[in-house]
Amino acid sequence: MLKNEVKIREAVTEDTDYLYRIEQKLINEERPYNASTKETNAKYYEIEKLIADEKTLLLIAEVEKIRVGSGYAQIRKSKNYLNHKNEAYLNFMYVESEYRGRGINRIIVNDLISWSRSKGIRNFYLDVYSGNVSAISAYKKIGFTESLIEMKLSL
Repeated sequence: MLKNEVKIREAVTEDTDYLYRIEQKLINEERPYNASTKETNAKYYEIEKLIADEKTLLLIAEVEKIRVGSGYAQIRKSKNYLNHKNEAYLNFMYVESEYRGRGINRIIVNDLISWSRSKGIRNFYLDVYSGNVSAISAYKKIGFTESLIEMKLSL
């Protein structure tokens, strides 16, 4: 898909219902990677706070005025042992299934990186389930590398 076919814009309050719907789609798609995810009432995000937060850019992707995806970058203080003061954390990366494979996620990520760089950020982080091979592949194509593996034990 060509960049001129995809409109990327900042999310507004009127997008809240759509964002909560796709949050549930995202949770359902990720549930197989984490058996501890609640079967009902699972929530990842406080969408209204993300929209209002000046340190967060929440984007909506549209194709022919149809909302087809999202993603956000949030500027955060880095861990004190790192050699950078601040970083951007990327999350809520989602593209509707019928629009996947067209480069929309790449466009969203690139716009989030551009915004973050305009704020002086040079280091970017995101989380992805180790079993989500397609997402890992997509992020590697953008230039991300594997860094830290979270491990868990459920008894």
